Amino acid sequence: MLAVVTQGDGTVEVTDAPKPTVVEPDDVIVKVTAAAVCGTDLHFVRKPFLPPTLTLGHEFIGTVVEAGTQVHHVTEGQRVLSKMFVACGRCRPCRTANQPRCAEYRLFGGGVLDGGQAEYVRVPRADFTLSELDASVSDQDALVLTDILPTAWEALVKTGFQSGATVGVVGSGPVGLLIAQLALARGAAAVYLVDLDQRRLKQGEKLGAVPVPGGEGAAARVLELTGGNGVDVAIDAVGAIPAISTALACVALGGTVGLVGVLLDGDLPVTAQNLFGRQVTIVPVTGNPYTANDNLTTMITAGRIEAGIVIDHEAPLSAAAETYQSLMARDFVKTILRP
Repeated sequence: MLAVVTQGDGTVEVTDAPKPTVVEPDDVIVKVTAAAVCGTDLHFVRKPFLPPTLTLGHEFIGTVVEAGTQVHHVTEGQRVLSKMFVACGRCRPCRTANQPRCAEYRLFGGGVLDGGQAEYVRVPRADFTLSELDASVSDQDALVLTDILPTAWEALVKTGFQSGATVGVVGSGPVGLLIAQLALARGAAAVYLVDLDQRRLKQGEKLGAVPVPGGEGAAARVLELTGGNGVDVAIDAVGAIPAISTALACVALGGTVGLVGVLLDGDLPVTAQNLFGRQVTIVPVTGNPYTANDNLTTMITAGRIEAGIVIDHEAPLSAAAETYQSLMARDFVKTILRP
């Protein structure tokens, strides 16, 4: 079967890989109908983190074609969505809605578990990992439910967002645009969206956010727009030191900064003044589709958000190499790969 791999050299390759088989009795095999490329995948491609034979991708949907003997709630022929990671479902973190802390946490395409940018994928703990998809949910909306929409939701939860708050989002990529959309749907007084890319800022403006050109003067502009107060919640959706610095500089006294972007190089630009003098709270954010997706699916089906609009490109799986290069060049916001 076709599968997408990388050697951490900035490129990907579509290779011929063995079709997966049921290994444990709670496994299923999913025939992938669509997979999305995440910003985390781009990190993995740029850095030599992964085995060169590991299939990329933790955002995928498909149809169940084979189920193990201990799978009870997923059946062959079902259209399903996979959460981005596998958890055991039995430990204390899982029982208390902290699945990312599960000792068995395994991200698809992130180290030991093959991902879904392939024709087929093995899904462990299938009854817990997979959710049946109603026919009314589009492929686009389903794919963002695997990771980035729950991550956007968690960004608001972890930062203590409440209706009437002002929000600054640094980075108008897929997650940043979804954070802006969710915040407005949940009653934000205003959302200020910061980015260097004018095309993405215009997309955010269409969603109702206030666009702020990125760069050296971005934080000052947010402060100006908020009457010098700053925003109640500032969220970094980039994972770069300049973006985090902007979020810290535009948050209000006693406000909260959420770190959604994964910082791979350098140290956090945090000073004692930020923490003590300004009483700023800084929280890392990891998405959790296990706890968020019921609420988010309801918001989608009720028409309160149009989550799938962040996907603006499709390509065949066989064209993954070219597609990754286009994403790195920021030609698109988010892409679907179709086997």
